[in-house]
Amino acid sequence: MTTIVAVLAAAALVIDSRLRSTLAAYIVLTGATLYMALTHVATVPQLAFFALIAVVKVVAGPAAVVLLARQYGLRGDLGPSINIAWRGAIVLAAAFVAFEVGSMPAFAAIPSSNVVLFSVFASIVTIVLHRNLLAHVIGLLALGSSISLAGVLFAPGLPGSIEVAGTFDAVIATLVAVVVARAIVAYDPRLDVRSLRDLRG
Repeated sequence: MTTIVAVLAAAALVIDSRLRSTLAAYIVLTGATLYMALTHVATVPQLAFFALIAVVKVVAGPAAVVLLARQYGLRGDLGPSINIAWRGAIVLAAAFVAFEVGSMPAFAAIPSSNVVLFSVFASIVTIVLHRNLLAHVIGLLALGSSISLAGVLFAPGLPGSIEVAGTFDAVIATLVAVVVARAIVAYDPRLDVRSLRDLRG
């Protein structure tokens, strides 16, 4: 059931073009990945790390995006580059490839490897197919969650400090993107990444 939720949420990241529903899809995807990783938490220190990571990913990241949107009255359109039919076709193709690769001998023994592959691909496609900078922030956050789950499933013996380091990188990337968004919102309220081509240092 959790894997189905994760797949649907990852698909919604790509297909949807509204800020609120895309953020909701990210939160659901991250919640699903955290739940799948929870089975590998065995000690109290690991549980403390896990709780910290959950708060950062589910609360801090989305809150930064929402506060920015409210502060500057940004519209909710994330500016997809192609129409919904093509985005849906890309999701179906990505799902097929992910589940085919997940069934290969190298990944077949790893539980939910196909879900991890699909969520990573969906996160990247979210960044590529949307012109609004906020969609890129959400895509980066989702990519961080997907890679964290990949680390837990593909290398369960890794220490929790590596997970915290990965989460810290995702948070820093999000903060940098938010700062950049605040800097260019007066220049282009749409936060269209194409407008960055006109900027000169």
